[in-house]
This record gives sequence, C-alpha cells and structure tokens, in this order.
Amino acid sequence: MFQPVLRSPARFALFCLVAVMVMLSVTQAIPAQGAVRVRHRPALVVASAESHLEPVQDAVFFRPFMQESGLSVTHRAWDGSLTELDRHGLHAATADTWSLVFTEDSTIRAACMDGLLVRLAGSATNPDGCGVPGLTTQVVVAWDPTWRQVAPQWGDFWDVVRFPGKRGLRRDPRTTLEIALMADGVAPGDVYAQLSTDAGVDRAFRKLSQLRPYITWWSTPQQAASILAHGQVLMSSAPSDAVMMSPAQGRRVIGVSTDMALSYGLSWGVVAGQVAARLGQSRELLHFIVQPDRRDNFTTHYATTPRPDAGHPARVLPMDVQFWQAHYATLSHRFDIWLRGAG
Repeated sequence: MFQPVLRSPARFALFCLVAVMVMLSVTQAIPAQGAVRVRHRPALVVASAESHLEPVQDAVFFRPFMQESGLSVTHRAWDGSLTELDRHGLHAATADTWSLVFTEDSTIRAACMDGLLVRLAGSATNPDGCGVPGLTTQVVVAWDPTWRQVAPQWGDFWDVVRFPGKRGLRRDPRTTLEIALMADGVAPGDVYAQLSTDAGVDRAFRKLSQLRPYITWWSTPQQAASILAHGQVLMSSAPSDAVMMSPAQGRRVIGVSTDMALSYGLSWGVVAGQVAARLGQSRELLHFIVQPDRRDNFTTHYATTPRPDAGHPARVLPMDVQFWQAHYATLSHRFDIWLRGAG
C-alpha cells in the first residue's frame, strides 16, 4: 500500500516559496484584462534650413506643444533642396519621414507645386494653399565695423581696389543675381524686369564674373553668419536675423545695412507622403504653431529687426516668389555652369 512521505518543515517551506515565485512570474507575464499596452510613438520631425531659429522655436512652439499633446518633436537640418525633401517625404521609408519643413517661400512654393508638400486651405494672401507664413526677414549687406564705420552698399561690395578683401555671397542664384544687378546700378524696382530678359541675365553674370576670385560662398544662414563672425570675409550678403542672432566671436561686432536689402518670407509646410495618423499629428503641430498668441510670442522673443540708417532711407526689394517659380530651374542651371567656370 502506498504510504505518504512526511516532509521536514524546512523542506516544505522551501517548496512553498518556490511555488509562489513561479506563480508570480507567470502572472506578470500575462497582462491583466483591459490593461493598456504602452507603445513608443516616433517623434514628429521638423526639418529647417534656418537652424539659428531653433532655440526660439523650441521655447515658443515645440516644448509647449510636447507638454500639451504628449507628442515629441525633433529637429533635422535641411539643405533646402527638393531632392532631399523627396527622400524624406513621398519616397521615404516610414522611419525617415519628415513631418513639417520651414524655409523660404520660393522653396515652399516650388515643393508645393511638385506635390512634395500638402496643399492647405487657401486664404486671400495665399490662394493656392502653399505653406503657412511664419516670418519675414532680409538679406542685407553685413560687414565688420572696425574696418569701416559708414555702411557699405552693393557698389562698395564690388570695389576690391578701395576695399580689398574677401566677399561672401550665397551659392544660389536667388538673391545673388538681384544683388549683382543692384551693384551694377539697376534700381531695386527694375531688377526683376531686367532678370526677365536675356540681356539682364547676361548683365548679372558679367557682374558676378568681376568678383569671382574674391567670393567665399555660403549656402545656409548659419554659414553666412559664421564667415563674418570669424573674420573670413570683409563683408557679405547675409540674412539679417542669422547675423544678429549669431553668438559673438570675441569682441567682433557685425554691422548690418538695410539699404537695398532683399526682403523675403519664410513659411511652414506639411510634408506629403505621411501615413494618415502621422499626417494628422503633423497638422496638429502646425495648427498649434500658427495660433495668433503663439506667433506674437515668437515675434517678441525673435526681435531681430535691424534699425534703418537714419541718414539713408532704406530701399528694400521684396523677393519675387512668382519670378523664381517660373525661372529658378533655368537660372539655377546656368548658375551651376558659371560656378564650374564654363559660363
């Protein structure tokens, strides 16, 4: 007959302890009924060609949005090219998709027309819904005042005999061709009429060729501010906000002249090609950014409008977005040929 085996008290207690531990591990492995699985949501990606604005945008837009929505936002530097935008939009892997972009209006419009950005609700000032205005700034003459107290103009910019030294110009036909014509004596109001003709384009490139050996090229606002701050150029074309927001290098102070400046807008765009849920979150972020109180708060923190020279009333040339929409491809091709020394 079967006889039960009597266990010692110590052995029996050890057996009970092991059993309880096993039961606890099984219980933890099975989620309770109705428990919510927490999944990581990828950050919304804001790509910008104006990275000097990121600290202010973080403080005014992105951090408050993250606190309110629970969604995270991260930055990416963008070279402003449509090719890179396409790689992170319509033809991007899911993990590489951008959410919003922020750059100059001419780029926003070109991207919108190519289907790389989502068309938004139009308005009286923006009937085709290509982007949402975010800021207006200027490309100005910037220089080192320790060399010259009086603000130089574009004509002085080309005078390497009286003012020897390197010059900074944007590696892009936009703003650069307008500046060349103004340096050649064309009044700001006549610049685009000239650039609309073959003779006017030839004139602009001839003027650029005079300065070619002295040019240090910049591609981003940060580069323009950097070459000035480090004394690599005597003077440069440069976005005024980038120069004025740039950290000072030692005791170097950069002067800014608004006379014959080119004003242009910067806008937000929603990247096309996002999945529906992500697109909704991107629109939510944009809606948060464009609220009047937040835009006013941004303007207060931004506050980098240069003071006009009282002795010379500023003449400002608004950048013609429609002109560049029609002519950018052609003029960019010719500019690239000229850069290679074949033009």
